[in-house]
Amino acid sequence: MAHVAPRMGNASTMHPTDTQFLHHAIRIGMRHLGRTWPNPSVGCVLVKDGQVIATAATAETGRPHAETQALEQAGERARGATAYVTLEPCAHHGVTPPCARALIAAGIARVVIGAHDHDPRVAGKGSAMLREAGIAVDDLELPNAAALHRGFFRRVRHGLPEVLMKLATSADGHMADPAAQQRWITGETARMHGHTLRNQVDAVLTGIGTVLADDPLLTVRLPGVRHERLVRVVADRSLRTPLECQLVRTAEQQASWIITTPEGVERAASHATDLRERGVKLLVLEGDLTAEQLARCLTSEGITRVLVEGGPKLSTAFLKARLVDRLYWYRSTQLLGKAGQPAIGALDSALINAAERRGHRILPLAADTCELIEYRSCLPD
Repeated sequence: MAHVAPRMGNASTMHPTDTQFLHHAIRIGMRHLGRTWPNPSVGCVLVKDGQVIATAATAETGRPHAETQALEQAGERARGATAYVTLEPCAHHGVTPPCARALIAAGIARVVIGAHDHDPRVAGKGSAMLREAGIAVDDLELPNAAALHRGFFRRVRHGLPEVLMKLATSADGHMADPAAQQRWITGETARMHGHTLRNQVDAVLTGIGTVLADDPLLTVRLPGVRHERLVRVVADRSLRTPLECQLVRTAEQQASWIITTPEGVERAASHATDLRERGVKLLVLEGDLTAEQLARCLTSEGITRVLVEGGPKLSTAFLKARLVDRLYWYRSTQLLGKAGQPAIGALDSALINAAERRGHRILPLAADTCELIEYRSCLPD
């Protein structure tokens, strides 16, 4: 990959290993995806004399930031080192002081940045602060770094999250058998792959129809893995979510939110009170709960990456609104026939032939497959 020329300023000489170390920082940052919202999961690697002396990712809950943790690990060894960061260091005073100021105070000699911060509080100010202090700054602008922070960029620029969607269907595109007796359509390998998706997002969104039909738990169930910050969200216009469903019964242990309407709360006032008493957070919106309304509501609560795991109605709404960035379509080899429940109805052919598609590949998962489709959503990266 060719290097992008650094901006004007105290530019330094690029090294052949810069991309290698920055990709290492990206892998570090990926470890906390889904756990740092509303902040981005930044990766930082400190290198001195060709050796890695410290690595860190933004801590769960969003702070401390990656740079300050790495500097603390390195101590005095940080003086004269190069910092590889996936995102431009922050320049504003929030809960903690600016990371750019911490890098300067630690005596860092050079900073290599993977992506520029679109937050207007930073947006070039971090790089400028470093250069003014005499630190050499190089901007590689790696696509993988931008992809790591896409959800954060969407939130600060457009008020919308990055949207992933998961569908699990039979070979002929149905979600359930005619009698709705079959709980799992795909095999264990495909289901575990789906859990890895949940493990990398801030929230999972489903519809009330899925809650009433399947009573899902919507947690991450992988060996040795916990995702305590994952939020389970139900779009429920009329507030029909049962008190005995798993999402409500476990709300004290794992966050459960319901997006509903004033009419829903008014119709079921005592039920709303019971839900709140059980730890469920109610988010009340006017209107029909469109895909865009749902997405903006989640972003207003700090969510940057959401996985849509709904039935045909919710899935179709997000696809029609062109809000889906990536679709993970798990397919089994079995056939359910025309009597089965279609996963996406009239959009079946559109999913295959959509002009908005920009990437497509097939992932083999034991006896099943996952069709990964990347879309050009209605928003720029």
